[in-house]
Amino acid sequence: LINIFDEQGKLILASGKSNAQSGSGRADADVPMYQDKNILRLYEPIFATQIKLDGFVTGPDVASKLGKVMIEVSKLRLNQQKQEYLLVSLLFTMMAITIALILALRLARRITDPVKQMHQAVQRIGEGDLETNVADQSKIRELQELSMGISEMARHLLRDRDMLESRIVQTTDGLRVKNREVEQVYLEKELLNENLAVALSELQAIMDANLDLLYVLNKKGELIQWNSSFAKFCCLPPEQMLNMHLTTFDCEEERDKIGERMEEVYSRGSVTFEAQLVRHDGVQVHYMCNGVVLKNLQGEITGFTGTARDISEHKAAVEQIHRMAHYDMLTELPNRSLLSDRLQHAIITSKRNRNPLVLMFIDLDMFKYINDNLGHAMGDLLLKEAAKRILECLRKSDTAARIGGDEFVVLLSSVESIDSAMLIAEKIRHTLSLPFEIAGNSLSISASIGVAAYPEHGNEEKVLLKNADTAMYLSKKKGRNTVVLFST
Repeated sequence: LINIFDEQGKLILASGKSNAQSGSGRADADVPMYQDKNILRLYEPIFATQIKLDGFVTGPDVASKLGKVMIEVSKLRLNQQKQEYLLVSLLFTMMAITIALILALRLARRITDPVKQMHQAVQRIGEGDLETNVADQSKIRELQELSMGISEMARHLLRDRDMLESRIVQTTDGLRVKNREVEQVYLEKELLNENLAVALSELQAIMDANLDLLYVLNKKGELIQWNSSFAKFCCLPPEQMLNMHLTTFDCEEERDKIGERMEEVYSRGSVTFEAQLVRHDGVQVHYMCNGVVLKNLQGEITGFTGTARDISEHKAAVEQIHRMAHYDMLTELPNRSLLSDRLQHAIITSKRNRNPLVLMFIDLDMFKYINDNLGHAMGDLLLKEAAKRILECLRKSDTAARIGGDEFVVLLSSVESIDSAMLIAEKIRHTLSLPFEIAGNSLSISASIGVAAYPEHGNEEKVLLKNADTAMYLSKKKGRNTVVLFST
């Protein structure tokens, strides 16, 4: 329903019966009003439009207001139209969605089909079929580029595989050659090992056949190899001998010299020395040892090897020769040669220290009678007992020597005075005058003793011996069994 009112609100035109309740038929409202729940009343003003001569249309002017229009709309009708509009809108929306889905599916197929083909091609490439070529069926630029990239990748992989196979063939051929060379080297190594084993066996046999002690030590002086003679010397199982230190075999008196000897071997390359080694039974044995330094291929010292030869018999023989040359075999007293050495040394010492020394010449009285009547064996026993009695009267620094027959010489290397020396001479004379009980016989002898002092009675060995001998003969002339001091 549409009603038109003038400016004063009077009804001018009505399109139908109005439900307005204005008794005067005027429209005083300027805004929409709801008279009830079923009607919507809408008021709109009417303005005059001015057209200027230049052709332009001006907007409405408040002053040119002509009237008002009232529009009444049934709310039920409005709701029906609204529902119809909503249904039409929903229908058009669903059609648009359906069309969009169809287009999207077609577009998706245009994408998924080439992607599926490319996926299958990639699988074949992954399985090793590098000659696969991806068909360019897509009109999408990105997919075309992707298919071209996959095809290019397959071509590169095929080229790289061919190159790799070629290198593998070359490498395999080279490995075959190297393998043959390695086998040859292995055979040569086995042959060398066999030869080395034979050589080591022969060397060990040679070492074991040697009566000398053969050994090898490391830089610490620990035993790492030895021969059978060394094993017999130690009388120990191999596991106990291994890594035993060199000090274990040396006697306690010489252990402080081991470090010096090892340093000498390392500095000089080889050294020879005498040592006393302790055998398994505790006996000290004299050995002549020789040590030679060992080096590796780089010239670094790894230890040293050595030999040790038993020189006990040689030492005993040398000692025996020495004793035979310097000692009387019967009485074991120094002989004339050793007495001469000691007398010369005593003269030099006495001259330096300005101390007197005394020389005694002793001859046994009645010895020739006992030797001739009771035999030489009895005479030898008497000489040995006489020598013991003479030694009992002397100091350790003094010397008693037998120079022949029944003649003895006593050297007092340092005395306080000649008088004190004369007292010692009297003690010797008295001791020798006492009876000797030998082999069931009681023998009595005496001694004639001549005394000469340095430097009063001579400053040379020969002069002192001659003067002491002269004094001894003077003692015999005086009746024997006396002590006579030499006088000029």
